Order: sequence, then C-alpha cells, then structure tokens
Amino acid sequence: MSEFGTSKEGASSVRPPLLKGDNYSSWKGKMKSYLSTIDDRVWMVIEDGFTPPTVTAGEESIVPKPKAQWSIEEFEASKWNNKVMHALLSAMDKSQYKLIQITKNAHEAWKILEMAHEGTEVVKDSKFQVLQTLFETIRMEEHECLNDFQVKLKDIVNQSHQLGDSYSDRRIKQKIMRSLPPRFESKVTALKENVDFKKIWLSQEG
Repeated sequence: MSEFGTSKEGASSVRPPLLKGDNYSSWKGKMKSYLSTIDDRVWMVIEDGFTPPTVTAGEESIVPKPKAQWSIEEFEASKWNNKVMHALLSAMDKSQYKLIQITKNAHEAWKILEMAHEGTEVVKDSKFQVLQTLFETIRMEEHECLNDFQVKLKDIVNQSHQLGDSYSDRRIKQKIMRSLPPRFESKVTALKENVDFKKIWLSQEG
C-alpha cells in the first residue's frame, strides 16, 4: 500500500484499521494488535522509539552518522521504524495524516496521536471519571435486549482499557449481576453459583 487513507477498516487481514478521528479509542486497540502481528520488534519501536545514529565531529559537535557507516543493528532499527511509520500513515484519513506528517519517528507519531485524541493527563483523568461514573450507573432497561446492553457495557470497559484503566472479570461479573432486570434472574443465579459468566454474558437471550 503506497498511499495513506486508502485502506478500509476490517476490509482485509493484511490492511491496518483506518483512523478517522472519532474512532480513535477502538482504532488504538486494533492498531496495537495489527502491529504486533507484523513482528514483535514493530511494537518495540512504538514503546522504545528509534534514535538515528550520531557521531562526534570535532571536540563537542554531534552530527548524524553517515549511512555508509551504519552498523547492521542500526540499519535494522531504522528498518523497523520505517515499517511502523508506513503502517501508521497507511492507517489514517487525510485529516489524521496531517497530525504526524512532519515526523519520521514512529514512537513520536504514536505519542502525537495519543495527545491529540486522549489529551494531557488532566484530560485523561477527566475521561476516567466520566467512564467510571458510566460504568457504575449503567443499568439494563426492562425493554432492552441482552445483546444491546452487552455492547454498551463493553464499550465503556474497552474505552477505559484504552486509557489504562482495566476492569477485572470479577468486577464486571458483579456489575452484570447488579444491572440485569428480574427477567434474567436465572442468569444472576448462575453467576452467583460461579458458572462461567463469560459464556452467560455472550449468550444471545433477550
């Protein structure tokens, strides 16, 4: 793929998910998975970054190291950084491309996207509080089907996870038991008896 913004999310297993701006939370998780399937070293570039090799010129001056002098390891590090940058640029529309078009560093590009969509730590904390409130207050309506409620709750859990706040299976199980209306009494009973709540939660009753 040679141009950014040409992939369609979910269209192919070899194409990265497409970032359009308002889907950043889900895109981030999908992109992590996509990059990890390329090679473990790809995600290492995101986490650790890539610093172009330098050499000392004269007594104190530090200048970029000529590529002709790069070691095999330095070429490898540069190669993986370039692979990640290509994947990122191929995974966004034009508006998102503009955010990272001036950087050639994959780690920096990832951080720019995080800042643009998740904000500072203060903004993240504010989002955490909103999501925590939603998690605690959401209830399944009497007329609502189980699948619709499942989608809403999972969306809250997934958004929280993307911001670094994960919910344990035990806490989700307790939340489900508190949220289901009386017509799901059998499911609540099964949960209390320690039946695998994931299987119950994934069933399509309702």
